[in-house]
Amino acid sequence: MSEVPAAFVQRISEAAFLVDDPKFQLKTLTSIPGIGPATATVVLTFHDPMNYAVGDRYMIAVLFGEDRTLRLSDYSRIFTALCERNPGGFDLRTVEKAYYQQYRVTHDIGRW
Repeated sequence: MSEVPAAFVQRISEAAFLVDDPKFQLKTLTSIPGIGPATATVVLTFHDPMNYAVGDRYMIAVLFGEDRTLRLSDYSRIFTALCERNPGGFDLRTVEKAYYQQYRVTHDIGRW
């Protein structure tokens, strides 16, 4: 990604935020060389943690019981599942972090 001009990254990122459609935003962001689906969800989350959450293999595992990497088509499922499991008024990033912590405890990982 270091070879990608910063102006290109900026223009593509700006284009991604012109619409309010996570699927379109992910497709747009992943068109930047070196940005995969999981990294694109991080960008969305930093942009708006109230309405977006990080999607990665841990969220796939904890929400759907599958041990695999994130695909573009998974984010809408993660997004819907987190919205449905929101106990009330929390931003999606907070809900996502709670499920990630549940995964860590259940699988005894990340205790350095």
